[in-house]
Amino acid sequence: MPLFEYECRICRKNVDDSLTSIANKVNKKTVSELVKKYDNINHIVVYDTEKEAILGEHGKRDKDAVDLDFYLNEGTTLVFFNLGKNYRFSELIYEEKDENKVKCPFCDTKNVEKVVSSFAFTSDLSTNMPKPDLSNLPPSVRNKTKLGEYIEEKDRPKKNK
Repeated sequence: MPLFEYECRICRKNVDDSLTSIANKVNKKTVSELVKKYDNINHIVVYDTEKEAILGEHGKRDKDAVDLDFYLNEGTTLVFFNLGKNYRFSELIYEEKDENKVKCPFCDTKNVEKVVSSFAFTSDLSTNMPKPDLSNLPPSVRNKTKLGEYIEEKDRPKKNK
């Protein structure tokens, strides 16, 4: 009974197209038009990380929805999306023919693709988890990010007696 991860091509394209539009022209009108155009996007906030100011915001944030964030312009622009459902989702596949029935939980399309699961690389949860790699973050963000040594109780390895 393997668990596979999929992405909805249509819902992901909506976010990708929005990011391209924002990268080309950031203003309140652009952000407003994007939220109105794509039904899987509830709310967008565009934030200037250098000036620490909001460049554009539109929509109503749903606290039960999925939040995604993306950096643009070498980390100087941060874009927050609030999506009704994430375009990446997991499905249990019992039989090979079940894979043909996989649909996006938001838009019900079968236009989905299987993606590499981040969980597939973690085979032994009894060991300490690796720390996240910050090298792909923009320098302005990486310099403000600090990782401590504290590990929450629920994430600590179990001790066998």
